[in-house]
Amino acid sequence: MIARRALTVALAVCSVTAAAAADDTWSNPFPGVRRLVRVTPSQRISALLVDLCAPGVSVRVTAQSERTRTVPAYGSLVGAQAAVNGGFYNTANQSQTDGFVLHNGASWGGTDHSYTGPIAFGDARVEIVPHERVEGPQPWMREAVSGHPTLVLGGAARDNSGDTSLCPRHPRTAAGLTANRRTLILAVVDGRSPPSRVGMTCNELAALMIDLGAHDAVNLDGGGSATMWMAGVGVLNRPSDGTPRTVSNHLAVYARGSGASPHCPAPAYRAAYVMQSFPLAVTTLDLAPGELSRGYLEMRNTGTATWTPARTRLGTTQPRDRSSAVVGPDWLAPNRAAAIDRMVPPGMTGRFNFTLRAPARAGEYAEYFNLLEEGVAWFSDPAQGGPADNVIQVRVRTVPRPDAGVMSMDAGTMTADASAGATDVPTDTGTDTSTDEGAVPVDLGAPTVDADDGAVPIVDAGDGGAADDADGALMGEPAGCACEVGRAGAAPSARGWLAVSLAALAGVRRRRRRSAA
Repeated sequence: MIARRALTVALAVCSVTAAAAADDTWSNPFPGVRRLVRVTPSQRISALLVDLCAPGVSVRVTAQSERTRTVPAYGSLVGAQAAVNGGFYNTANQSQTDGFVLHNGASWGGTDHSYTGPIAFGDARVEIVPHERVEGPQPWMREAVSGHPTLVLGGAARDNSGDTSLCPRHPRTAAGLTANRRTLILAVVDGRSPPSRVGMTCNELAALMIDLGAHDAVNLDGGGSATMWMAGVGVLNRPSDGTPRTVSNHLAVYARGSGASPHCPAPAYRAAYVMQSFPLAVTTLDLAPGELSRGYLEMRNTGTATWTPARTRLGTTQPRDRSSAVVGPDWLAPNRAAAIDRMVPPGMTGRFNFTLRAPARAGEYAEYFNLLEEGVAWFSDPAQGGPADNVIQVRVRTVPRPDAGVMSMDAGTMTADASAGATDVPTDTGTDTSTDEGAVPVDLGAPTVDADDGAVPIVDAGDGGAADDADGALMGEPAGCACEVGRAGAAPSARGWLAVSLAALAGVRRRRRRSAA
């Protein structure tokens, strides 16, 4: 008889640890909710994996006025999509719970102590507090039920084999969270009905929760209280009492498919746009071939991890890690424009400083960027908070420099090069209306205006895109010409130089006609 019982125990353990031996059936009854039915020779397990970040998903716990109901009655009362039983309570007085219960920030029932720990939900936060940590209700908590013992903490199973009063094999209800706390795992194990429903020990339940993806997990009330209900289906498990038991408190799940997800935890890596010095992407940044534009992008850290210059970078996207056509001299790599300029804790703002260089070939170049934590995650990864890869964009347009002063002359007609924007100059009609005899002859082979004196111009996008020569020289000044500047600090334009040349040429022609006469 003893040997036969030992064999039954061995089979039960094997069925829990060897997932391949289980018959798993998955379904998606509601948006953001996956349902598992697992059947082994000795177990029947019902589980719900709830995406706390799916639209319309939230959790609700029993108010004091709603206590002492069956799980189906409570789920129907509050209009939930699913519900399970909550924590332990005094069967003689169900207002007395083992540990506190919290609904909408209001606590009722018992108090926290060293053998109970809650699973608590708040704004952008959810946590399982280990039972030995006595804190009581915290200001951030809005909904909570208490359980014991802690099954899994930090991804490691707790050894509760010494708890001989609570942890023998029984029907079980457990709640767990994945490492990113975005998925709530609810599991109910049938028991007290051998050989197909033998129940689990606390350690077996811990192994099950890890197998389902839990990083932290807690045991809730079990035995005849263990019940899982789903709207439109009814009770999913087989309660050991034969029918659902009236229990003190409950945990309900809403999965409406639209609306807020109040418990979705803030991701580790998320950023919000603040400002930039580069033009917005609706406007092109017009640069000459090879011209540089210095600027910055400011972002606010809205995640939970601190940004560091060593790892928080601005990388190219569309596709990711693409070598950019507008790489500036200060880029970390062809696919990394910059690192964040300082340590940026959550809630603070940092800056990416970098330079764009216009490609040599004329045309428009669109470049997309996103933040990434090097070697860890892109901010647009599914578990993170964005922005998306197609949001941060600059558009650089390479515009060839106009030839500012090349002139040509045919027989009796002198024209300015059309690339400078000048119009044809009429030929001399032979009528001299000028009394100016002091014009200086101009070498007609000389007057070309060099628009590039060899310095690389830099457009500082932070100053509105004003042109600024790298060494302070005036742009467009013809070499070797000591002409008077028309106004303080300003050089004549290309057309100004053309006008000076044309006036001098007119004077030469007048003198020649007079000499001939």
